[in-house]
Amino acid sequence: MTKEDIAEAKTSTGDKKKSSSKKPDKNLKEIKKLKEENEQLRDQLLRKIAEFDNYKKRTDREFFERVQNANEKLITEFLPVLDDMERALDHARQSKEIDSLLEGTELIQKKLIGIMEKQGVEPLLAVDEEFDPDKHDALMQVEKENVETGKIIEEHLRGYTLNGKVIRHSQVIVAK
Repeated sequence: MTKEDIAEAKTSTGDKKKSSSKKPDKNLKEIKKLKEENEQLRDQLLRKIAEFDNYKKRTDREFFERVQNANEKLITEFLPVLDDMERALDHARQSKEIDSLLEGTELIQKKLIGIMEKQGVEPLLAVDEEFDPDKHDALMQVEKENVETGKIIEEHLRGYTLNGKVIRHSQVIVAK
């Protein structure tokens, strides 16, 4: 080997050392950048989790309040009927006149029926109808002349529907 070969070998080895010393600096910077980005993403994730948790708590609370106060409008509509009933009872205690008590009670009943109809409540028809177990509860069966078997001959307790759904079955007596 000549002096030139040795010098060239030293130069090429020096170049390798220089280039490899630049790579660790570049890698360290990239690692540091990735760590910072990772920390930012972790922070964003924690914030989103907290936001979602708060959203969930808020919607649960709002739902509970809606359910709790769902009948508020209906109850406020019944209050005047209750007031009328109290006035009718007070009047009945002071007066011995049955006709005025009957008239007042009928007016209260009409007002109550009007409120219920406005809310979608309707009475079920029962007497002279065919017995339907989806609408009626049979209390008993009675033999009755000139009446078909399965026809309702008497209603003991009126049934009601709410927007087409039976909320209370009619209690009836059915012909045998």
